[in-house]
Amino acid sequence: MNFKFNSWKRALPLFLVFLFPPEKSFSQKEVEHPKSSELKGNIVDFNLNKSLEYATVSIFSLPDSLLIKGTITNRKGDFLIQNLKEGKYFYKVEYLGYQNYKSKDLTLQENEKLVLNKSIALKVDTELISQVEVTGNRDFERIELDRSVYNVSNSLASNAGNITDVLTTIPKLNVDTEGNLKYRGSSNVKVLIDGKMSRLLGVSASDILNSLPANDVDRVEIISNPSAKFDASGSAGIVNIIMKKNRSKGFKGNTSIKLGTKNKKTGRTSLSLRTGKFNFSGSYSYTDDWFGRDYSSSLLIDDLNLVKSKAEIDYGKRVHLGQFGMDLLIDDNNTLSFNLSKQDIKQNWNGEYNYLRSDIPSSVMPEESFRDGSRDLDYNSMNYNMAYIHKFKRKGQQISIDAAYTDNSATNKGLYRDFGNILSSSMSESSDKFDAGRKEGLIQVDYQQALGQNGSLESGFMYRSNEIEFKVPIQTEENFDYKELIHSAYTQISGKKGNLGYQFGLRAEYSDVKTNKTYNEDYLDVFPSFHLSYKLSENKQLQLSYAKMVVRPNSGNLNPFQNVLDSLNQRLGSQDIRQYYTHKPELTYIYRSKKVTYTTNLYFQVRNDCIKLLRSLDSNDNTVLTSKNIDKTHYAGLDLNMAFKLNKWWSVNSYLTGNYQKFYSTKELDFKNRSDFGYFGGVTSTMRIPKLFTVQTKMTYYSEMPIAQGNSDETFHVDLTLAKRIMKKKAVVSLKVYDLFNSMKIATSTSDDRFKHRMRYQFENRIAYFTFTYYFGKKYSVLKTKKRKYVQEHKTKDI
Repeated sequence: MNFKFNSWKRALPLFLVFLFPPEKSFSQKEVEHPKSSELKGNIVDFNLNKSLEYATVSIFSLPDSLLIKGTITNRKGDFLIQNLKEGKYFYKVEYLGYQNYKSKDLTLQENEKLVLNKSIALKVDTELISQVEVTGNRDFERIELDRSVYNVSNSLASNAGNITDVLTTIPKLNVDTEGNLKYRGSSNVKVLIDGKMSRLLGVSASDILNSLPANDVDRVEIISNPSAKFDASGSAGIVNIIMKKNRSKGFKGNTSIKLGTKNKKTGRTSLSLRTGKFNFSGSYSYTDDWFGRDYSSSLLIDDLNLVKSKAEIDYGKRVHLGQFGMDLLIDDNNTLSFNLSKQDIKQNWNGEYNYLRSDIPSSVMPEESFRDGSRDLDYNSMNYNMAYIHKFKRKGQQISIDAAYTDNSATNKGLYRDFGNILSSSMSESSDKFDAGRKEGLIQVDYQQALGQNGSLESGFMYRSNEIEFKVPIQTEENFDYKELIHSAYTQISGKKGNLGYQFGLRAEYSDVKTNKTYNEDYLDVFPSFHLSYKLSENKQLQLSYAKMVVRPNSGNLNPFQNVLDSLNQRLGSQDIRQYYTHKPELTYIYRSKKVTYTTNLYFQVRNDCIKLLRSLDSNDNTVLTSKNIDKTHYAGLDLNMAFKLNKWWSVNSYLTGNYQKFYSTKELDFKNRSDFGYFGGVTSTMRIPKLFTVQTKMTYYSEMPIAQGNSDETFHVDLTLAKRIMKKKAVVSLKVYDLFNSMKIATSTSDDRFKHRMRYQFENRIAYFTFTYYFGKKYSVLKTKKRKYVQEHKTKDI
């Protein structure tokens, strides 16, 4: 691969981050003192004596009050801070909606295992909700056995917008202006909310994420190798968004207005009321966006004919999304939840197309033609959710049931006018129309049981159905029906023994996918997974994982009928494709020091019968994109990640990936086997300037990357966010600019034995958004204090 000087110049800041870390030197070793002491305790709600999960516990040294370590509580409310030196300390406990707790001074002896003899009971903060930010000291990123966890709850820059704004702060994710995600260069990313598919059933993930406020997000999990607990579909991995679990009672809400350049606007309001027995929530959002989607292409056929096209497109989207939810806390061990959401979308495409056809040998003036095209889409959906959780008397044992059903419909109309040339009075007109309907249902049951002190056993099953109908008026032979049924069951065991952590799982899925055309497939698959973690030392850890995943042909891959805006650049479905499987081994090395965390990932993927979009020529020499199976692809990569804090107000998180891809063709396809190298990376910088504002900058760079039939050009862009609290910290204002330097250009080159094709996209990338978010409400206590139970262990102190 030929790297241009410009490529290296743009990527230089990425390499500097890794070459010059912000510590004095790793060669200047400090005198080590024994770190064998630990502090253990439990955090509960003062009124209900219920365990508080995700409470932040921070320990400080005396007399300098320096932060030494921090952790969060588990689902039982327990915390453990290990590897402490002998000395004097105090600790703080913080949890959103509760009053902070500061301990008395304590002294730890060498090798002392201190267990607090009383659970620390936090009282609900009854003041107005004026503190929007979680003031805990959790690291932005931490590595767990099977995932990377990003704690975004205290990020002011991300809390000022929607969930999509949160995802843009995570270095490993690439998020475009419309909320579409890429991870490790792939867009085949599955999005979950609280580990479930139910809230995103039958709707666009980007629409949901753009409508939910960022302040509701506690953390984001990136799972490159999903365990057997998760649905096996996909290939790039999972982005799991964990919402905040606010257990305090009271009324709260927020409202926001988001205004963007070129007539973009969004309004959103969400409310919740928690009474202890019944909890209610509701939200409504409206979005009205317009984007430019211009592009141009050149096509050389048999080295004789040259066809150039240019498109200028305006794309409009108006979305109404309403949601209502209710939780019924039957008792301490049983919770029943209901959720209803409705979405209405109107889309408009308006395009002007210009075509030039040239016969190179004849040198005759190019033949020019024009097309006006428009397409309107009306879409509405209803989504119904029910969830039930039962906690058994035995700690760590529970069962959860999730059920969801969605019913949506869409009407799509297109109108096209073709002109011979700019002076011609002749014009032909054509149109198309189809109605689409989808009914999708899901039932998921998960069971969990603790095994000893550090282990757990999990099992469950899931049933999912998806039925889609495309109906074309009069021409009934073009109607298209798609039906997918998935039955799955899994079991997995996890635990820890000494320095070794482990998780082993097995998932079985039976798939039945058919259409009213020629596609009809049913098959049984088994998906093993394992994750191993070994602690080499206090600050070094090694992980090894493996997962198998599947990508099934969806309705878009299979649908043979699609309306056509651009007659020269079409995209059609095919019935002649099949599912493919991805095998994903990965090795991870983690190094932590006081200020810096390095993570290195070495991974390899084998995708057999991989589905790719391939370009070909139809009988009229127009290019057509069609999904086809190629023989296989090999994908190898090396990730280098580094997170560090320069000081109390400035932190940086960065990554750099080098990869190698090889595409294997088949005898039926025109392109040859090919391979190439590429690299991409990003840097996210967050500066909290005291008494002024928070500024967050993210730079993302992709080198020239190989694709099955050619390559895509390098891309580079910078996003900038400024945020500040106002109105006595009850509100946040922010300014976010996507693609600050308007440098994001997308282009691809493809070829086969007959043609050479190049497509250049010029989307509207540099977009500025101003957001105002106001938080309001009041928290209160409604139940009397219950007698709290205390735990007594080997050596205890009342601190």
